[in-house]
Amino acid sequence: MLDWSALLGEWPEEVSESHNIAPGQVVAGFSLDGAHAMRWGLIPAWSDDLSGKYSTFNARVETAAIKPAYRSAWRHGRRCLLPALGYYEWQRHPGGKRPHFIRHADAQPLLFAGLYESARGTEIPMSCTILTCAARQDLASIHHRMPVMLSIEQGRTWLRAEMAESTNILAQTTGPDIASYEVSQRVNNARNDGDDLIVPLNHLNH
Repeated sequence: MLDWSALLGEWPEEVSESHNIAPGQVVAGFSLDGAHAMRWGLIPAWSDDLSGKYSTFNARVETAAIKPAYRSAWRHGRRCLLPALGYYEWQRHPGGKRPHFIRHADAQPLLFAGLYESARGTEIPMSCTILTCAARQDLASIHHRMPVMLSIEQGRTWLRAEMAESTNILAQTTGPDIASYEVSQRVNNARNDGDDLIVPLNHLNH
């Protein structure tokens, strides 16, 4: 496991490193009060629905402040950081979608801006969503959206600053230098895991 604690603080013990995390599973999230295990897929403050009927694993940064599912977390400053080795995105092709792995060009961790809702009793777990923005030019050919990616310093501002300054950080960041490449279709099955999933497809075929 990467030494996340050197970057953000103590890693939550309940969360294991995975190379294929799907919505509804547990991820590591960091808020002002420390590290937490969070369900990926925000459960709105007014909801007790765990069915996954509503897609809340991503929130558009342009509308998060007004969308019913996210506006309470936004208004009350429930902000978090979600670290990752990288993320998968699927590019449309005539023969079907092809998965790509997108990571830091220097193989450093990526840090996504997110929102969270606290646990409520024993029935509703702590949950989160990843904020997304329009994809920059080098990623737009794969998908038109991308996660909001922050540096460590920007991440600290996102968590700690007043909302106006934190929102400016989201508008200004373009993210780090990125490497992207096609990977195996095995990633399409959430039951598959292992670091072979992030090996470039052209390496697997040789």
